[in-house]
Amino acid sequence: MSHGAEPADLNHEQAILDSWAEWIEKELPERRASADRAYKRALQIGDEPAWQHAEIVERSYGQLEEMRSRQDPYFARIRGQMRDADGEPFEVDLRVHRYHRSEAFPVSSGGEMLDISHLAPLADLVRNPAQKELQLTLRDREFLDWLDRGGANPSVKVLDCTVEDIELEGGRVVRVAPRYGAIFEDRVRRRLGQSATPALDILADVLDQEQNAIIANRDPALQLVILDGPAGTGKTVVAAHRIAVAAPPESPGLYLTPTTTLRDYVRPVLPRLGLERARANAWSLVDLAAMMWPDFPWDDDMLGIVPESSATREEWTQAFETVRKRIPNASPERIYREAAPHLGRTVGRSFGLHDVAALLWLGAWSRRPRPKPEPDWVIIDEAQAVPILAYEAIREWLGPGVSWILAGDLMQQGSHHDWDGWSLIQQALGLSARRVAHLWLSRSYRVPPKIHAAAERLRLALNAEAKPSESVPWHLHAGQVTVTKAVTPEELVQDTRARLEAALDAGIVSIALLAPDIDRMAYWEQEMSRWGRDFQVLHGNAAYRGGVVLTTLDMVRGLEFDGVLILDANAAHYPNTPAAARSLYTSLTRSRRVADLLALDTHAMEPSPWLPVIEPGL
Repeated sequence: MSHGAEPADLNHEQAILDSWAEWIEKELPERRASADRAYKRALQIGDEPAWQHAEIVERSYGQLEEMRSRQDPYFARIRGQMRDADGEPFEVDLRVHRYHRSEAFPVSSGGEMLDISHLAPLADLVRNPAQKELQLTLRDREFLDWLDRGGANPSVKVLDCTVEDIELEGGRVVRVAPRYGAIFEDRVRRRLGQSATPALDILADVLDQEQNAIIANRDPALQLVILDGPAGTGKTVVAAHRIAVAAPPESPGLYLTPTTTLRDYVRPVLPRLGLERARANAWSLVDLAAMMWPDFPWDDDMLGIVPESSATREEWTQAFETVRKRIPNASPERIYREAAPHLGRTVGRSFGLHDVAALLWLGAWSRRPRPKPEPDWVIIDEAQAVPILAYEAIREWLGPGVSWILAGDLMQQGSHHDWDGWSLIQQALGLSARRVAHLWLSRSYRVPPKIHAAAERLRLALNAEAKPSESVPWHLHAGQVTVTKAVTPEELVQDTRARLEAALDAGIVSIALLAPDIDRMAYWEQEMSRWGRDFQVLHGNAAYRGGVVLTTLDMVRGLEFDGVLILDANAAHYPNTPAAARSLYTSLTRSRRVADLLALDTHAMEPSPWLPVIEPGL
């Protein structure tokens, strides 16, 4: 189906795609042979540079092989006139395969193949054809060779540029869309019509012009970029893409998450975002603490949020030093066990989530070995959920030369902090305001309009001056928010079962039932076991595997579901506090289609005072 495109246009693009396919069949064996030669040479020489070279050549082969096997669903055509650094005009007509780390494109005027990263400045034109100037980098070196121009990082003026989207199905060109983003929007709509899965959503492909401006900011003075915005605005994607653009191609880093559940959710998609596993694996705060202290006894259940420490780094430092003076040869574990009780911390036989932040500081204080290779940058996802002490520990441990990108939403802060705002994090990282860029992403792709509006009412109730945001108007689903009140516990259980069955009957299969705490989760597990439905109870070291899941909010921060049932939405669990409003906000925004809040309404158990804010008129 061409959707209005002329057959000649489709045939022209198909011919270019076919020529690329023919080229790739010849190029792959050559890259395989080059990689084999590089590994043979590395075995003979045995030094580190030789092995690094072999890995680079192997990666070049792997990327091209992935392109052939994956068959990208669409690509873009860049046409226009530019002026090089010498003032000479030249024409370009390029095809850019979308959302790959590095790939080759045919040029229609002669069929040359260019090896250009889709994250490089030249390919930025795909997302922002209105750019007037490009600062080319080494990633565009093949383009420079084609132009037969030299010089380091030259500037290219864009005199005129148009971008067309070209869609593929089964290796055939089926559509040419003359407007940038038309096929992208259709793909997002189709994806929103599919069920949420345990893997990161295909909305990882979201890169609009607002986000691209952030990615393309190459100000060398920036050492901290804060990506702030509501759920579904692509903060994770922008963070990863910015590193892929701004950091040197082989620079190592850390991708940190506050929970192990979010780590497992993000890890599979990092290569799609330009961060190959060799460059940055996803780690949780628990992973980081266990890496520092592999011989310490750790709890088996470490899935929740790491809470803020009740003591400051100064207090922990003084307590550690006091123990060391008293027991000079004390092991690190003994130092912690001796120091913690003096700061009101009871330590069990094994260490749990409450110990993680302090043990991270113990690692920094005792100068534990840094990870190898030492990271040049750190991305922290769901950054609002990371304790200040953990920020101070990681910064002290890694040193002052690291660059930071924080992606988060303060409305999803929860009850594990008593601070509000990004300034304390900036102070914890020891950075001045001139080295910080605080950026607001306003367009939510994932959260549909009605759920987004309900969540935004909570945001405005806490902060009337909050920055505006919106759900994209072309979202496939309007979304649904319902509030159900029951007069007895038995009726609440019946209503909950009815809401779950209604969602399943509507074809919604990815559903989370969120209990307010572990005790209530045990109660609901007992009740749900009588319903004859398969469901997963998310606890211990398990990962969400899809379908119906019963859990608590802290277990699934950063994840998404098609339907969310918020259990026990009563004042006892969600009182008139900012923390309660934020928990409800975060629970609502886990849903892509339906959000149900269920509460008791009796003399002894009143609904949460935040429910009328979520759904006015209650």
